[in-house]
Amino acid sequence: MKIEITSPDFTKITDKNAIKLYSSVLSENKYMVAGSTVSAGFPAYAENFKTDPISIDKFLVNRPESTFIIEVSGESMIDAGIYPNSYVIVDTSVKAQNKSIVVARYADDFLVKRLYKFEDYALLKAETSEGNYPDIKLTAEDDFEIWGVVVGTFKKI
Repeated sequence: MKIEITSPDFTKITDKNAIKLYSSVLSENKYMVAGSTVSAGFPAYAENFKTDPISIDKFLVNRPESTFIIEVSGESMIDAGIYPNSYVIVDTSVKAQNKSIVVARYADDFLVKRLYKFEDYALLKAETSEGNYPDIKLTAEDDFEIWGVVVGTFKKI
C-alpha cells in the first residue's frame, strides 16, 4: 500500500474544536546560545560560553511555506517526547517514511502517531508505556490521509 502525503484538506474538519492549527511565522528575533552543553547538576556560567545568536523560528522551521503548527492534546505520544499542550511542527513537504511521526486524519479524528508501513497496509501506533492506545490498521479502503511529518516539537515549562 502506498502512503502519500497530500496537502491538508482543511474542509474535512467538521468539528472546529477538534484541532488547533497555527501557521508558522518566521521572525528575525535571535537569541544568545551557550556554546557548550550544560549539566543539570553543575552550576555553569553561560556568559563565558556564548556563541553567535540563532533564530528559534529558523531552527525549528526549514520550509515555512509548507509548515504548520498544531497544539497537541492527549498522552499517546509521551514516550516520543510529545506531551499534552505541547506543539508539533508539521512539514507537508517531507515524505512520510517508515517510522516517521505523522499527523494524520483518520475518519473524523486527527492523530499524531508513529507510522509503520507494510506492503498491504500501514499502522499508526501510539508511543506510551501505558499501552492503552490500540494500533490503527490502515488499508487503501480507509478514509485517511497523512497531513505531514512531525519535524519538531516545543512546549512551555
